[in-house]
Order: sequence, then structure tokens, then C-alpha cells
Amino acid sequence: MHKISKFLRIVTRIFSLIWLVFIVFHFLLTGKVYLWNLFGNIPTFFFVIIPVVFLILEGFRRKRKVFHIVVAVFALILGATQFDVNLVQLKNTVPSEHCSKIKVFSWNTYCWDFHKDKEHFYQVLKKENADIYLLQEYLYFLPNWRTEQDIKVDPSKIFKICTSVPGFASEYMAIDDLQRLKREFLGYNIAIHHQFVTLSRYPIRHSHMDSSEQYSVNDIDINCRLVRFFNVHMLLHIEPVNIFTPYFYRALQRRFVARRIGFNNLNDDLKDNNYDYVIAGDFNSTKALGVLNGLLKDHIDAVKYSNELIPLNFEWFGVRFWRFDYFLVHKSNQNIKIGSFKSIEHEGLSEHNPEVAVLYIKDLLPLE
Repeated sequence: MHKISKFLRIVTRIFSLIWLVFIVFHFLLTGKVYLWNLFGNIPTFFFVIIPVVFLILEGFRRKRKVFHIVVAVFALILGATQFDVNLVQLKNTVPSEHCSKIKVFSWNTYCWDFHKDKEHFYQVLKKENADIYLLQEYLYFLPNWRTEQDIKVDPSKIFKICTSVPGFASEYMAIDDLQRLKREFLGYNIAIHHQFVTLSRYPIRHSHMDSSEQYSVNDIDINCRLVRFFNVHMLLHIEPVNIFTPYFYRALQRRFVARRIGFNNLNDDLKDNNYDYVIAGDFNSTKALGVLNGLLKDHIDAVKYSNELIPLNFEWFGVRFWRFDYFLVHKSNQNIKIGSFKSIEHEGLSEHNPEVAVLYIKDLLPLE
């Protein structure tokens, strides 16, 4: 028994050191080296739980060693910087000045109504009765479209999800649900760019998709104030294929390059932007992937206006361990205030929960 105890003590201490080395490398390399995206699927709370376990194990030993306590504490400090936790929740307040109250609904629909109950799909969309909808994945995913039996495939509508970087397969099909959208959202303005759909009760003055094909830009006139809405869907950082094949690593690098173009373009657009703006959508990134550091530093994360302690809005095989979707407003902006924010159930229609935010947008009052 003593030998087993000694063996376990040695093993846990070795693993504690290995974890510290890993977290140091992670801290230095995440978001910078494409191979490190292999670890992008680690849920962010693991970065805290694992060193806490090592710390507890060392603390309960009769012969505690300061060195191993320091190792666990240092790993915990570094890991806490990667943890997506909503410790400081902000109060939902209504601004005293004249404002327009706007409800915004953002959702990665997971291939629109593909293999779903279409009526149920539109019911979920309309339930919140939002003023502005920012929707992603207005498309069908057909990796085997040449042999597809369940749907009539028009080869001319098959496209690549990204053309800014070579190598992506033609496995998505463009769809046309415009007439249904017009019927269901009577009176709304509609802007569609490939997979991006923007619906607005207010006039859309200008709309386009970025050259990276990973977000659309929509200038919406809200009671004479032009507000720019970035509708985001960054590429997934990894392809779910066999990790022991060369293709997996080519795809990992390809997606790393394409995502970097998308994030660089978005950051450049924000630097050159003179409008009040909102950024929302699926970033396919946890806080631990590193690519969101600048955005989260400069913007208010709307989840702070919710009661979610550990925000998790992405589901994989029924398990919800990650947050990939964000809703952001610049910290210095005085014309857009977040009233409330919530993540609602996807009701089996997507891997992502829809996100709903209430914004107060300061009116442009006429001069007296």
C-alpha cells in the first residue's frame, strides 16, 4: 500500500510539472502557432480545475513540498487568464437620456433548415420578436453532394466556404429562402451575403461581406443614427477528421491562415471605423485560443449583463463545455448601452444557442 501511495505521489507531481510546462507554452504560443490550435478544444475551465486538483492533492499530503505547491499555484495563476468566467456581473440599467430600445438576435443556425422541421425553425426565429437579426450559416453542408439522395442538388450552387486561402473543398450549397423570409418577417429589411443574413426593422443603408468571407458589415439607420453591425462567423479552427493523416495538419494550417485573415480584416475595419458599432456572432474561438484577446480587451462582453457564471453556448454531442459566440460593444462608446443579455435554448435546431441582447441606442435629437 505504501509503495502504491508513493508511486501515485510521484506520478501526480510529475504531471503537475508537465501541466505547468504545457500552460507556459500555451500562454506563449496560443493564437500564434497553427499546431497549437490542436489544444483549442480544451474547455477553458480545465485550465483552472486541473491545477486546483494538483494543489489540493499536495495540500493534503503529510510531507508537503513547497516547490510543488508553488508549481500548482503558478499553473493556477496562468490558467486563470484562460478561464472564461463571468465573475463581475454588471447591472441592467435603463439610460436616462432619450434612447431607442432595440432587441438584437444573433444565431449560428447550423445549416439553416437543413434536415429540420421548417415550421419549428421559423417559430424559434420569430419567438423573440427581435428588431435586428444577425444570422449565420444560411446554407446547406453537403460534403457528398454528388451522391446526395435526400435533396435536389444544383451543382452551380455548390461553393467553397472560403476562397481567400486555397485548398478548401466545394461542399456547401447556396440556398434561396428569400420569399419565406419576406413572408415571415413582413416589413423587415433583408440583406443576404452568402451564409450571412441580416434582418432589420430599420433601414439597411449599406451591406457587404468582407473579402475573408467570415463576416458581413451592415450599416443600419436607427432613428437617424447609423449603427454598423458586424455579423460574424469565423471558420472553425480544426477539421473533424482523422488526426493521424497528413490532411488533418494541412487543414489545420489552412484554417489558421484563413482565420488570421478574417480576424486581421475585422480588427482593421474596427480601427478605420467612424460609426457606432456592434459585433456579434460565432467566432469559433474560446478565450483560450488567443485570437480574441484584443477584442475582449477593448470591448464590453455582453455576457457580463447576464446571470451566467460560466457562459457555455456551444454543444457537441449533447455536451456543453464551450463558448464560441460573443456579443461585443466598444468600451468607450457612449451612444450604445447594453440593457440585458441572455442565451436561449436552441431547441435541437443547432449546436449553438441563440443570443439575445437589448440595446439602448442614443437618439440623434434635432437641433432646436
